[in-house]
Amino acid sequence: MERKTEALKQFNGAPPASVPAVRRRDLMLRIALLCGATLFTPLPGVAATPTAMIPPTPNVGERYLLNAANNERIARGLPMLHNDPVLAQAARYHALQMAEHRDISHQFDGEPDLTERGANAGVRFSLITENVAEASDSVIIHSLWMHSPGHRENLLDPEVDSVGIAVVSRGGQVYAVEDFASTVELMSFSDQEQAVADTLSRSGLTVGSSDHTSTLEDARQTCSMQSGYAGQQNHPWYIVRYTADRLDQIPDLLAKRIGTNKYHKAVVGACTDTYSGPFSAYNIAVLLYP
Repeated sequence: MERKTEALKQFNGAPPASVPAVRRRDLMLRIALLCGATLFTPLPGVAATPTAMIPPTPNVGERYLLNAANNERIARGLPMLHNDPVLAQAARYHALQMAEHRDISHQFDGEPDLTERGANAGVRFSLITENVAEASDSVIIHSLWMHSPGHRENLLDPEVDSVGIAVVSRGGQVYAVEDFASTVELMSFSDQEQAVADTLSRSGLTVGSSDHTSTLEDARQTCSMQSGYAGQQNHPWYIVRYTADRLDQIPDLLAKRIGTNKYHKAVVGACTDTYSGPFSAYNIAVLLYP
């Protein structure tokens, strides 16, 4: 879909794509400005080395955009964004590419899409969006973003908690990138299981292995299976498998099962997430017993 006016060109680079327990938006805007994204393809004269991709101390434009974004959020009662250096690394490399091309693009030829770029940079996320722009200074860029519905939505999204910002100057213009993400904490299986156990305990369940329930190992193996139960004895009455980006909440199906009052014990098993592609999530199995 494309809509044009004298001053603004806005379109969707791709329709929203659903991923288990996450969502994705990516938008593009232009006014001598545009909103989009990109990844680590070597630029002429720019070495694709870890050192080259480490962003320097934030410059004046980057500090302005971070403060401006957080001021907008604070004014609306939204949580402030954490300045993520890994996201900033991805944002800076794309800003350098835009400056090299002297153009704004959601994705230059041969580049991965936004989700792949974020994952390749090392970001663990359940949601990622991006604003990009070209203008004469960062003040104008922030104003344009706030007056564009799609960019404003990205900037004020209550679900994102982190941002990486890059501003690069060339030929009297500045090229700016803001990468937003809802990040997923890296946790051991034991920590994931404990977090879910704490939530289930508040629902009145006794959580943990016993002589009458599954072992922890069987629960973890069951988590990695698409169906069935890994153990040879103490079969659970019901198994709920789910993928989530946070562990302090349980899915509706599990809540409804607990609400029947048929189940009083549970064993939680975590396993590797192999289904969400560039997105990150937790894979959990809850085995319910009477």
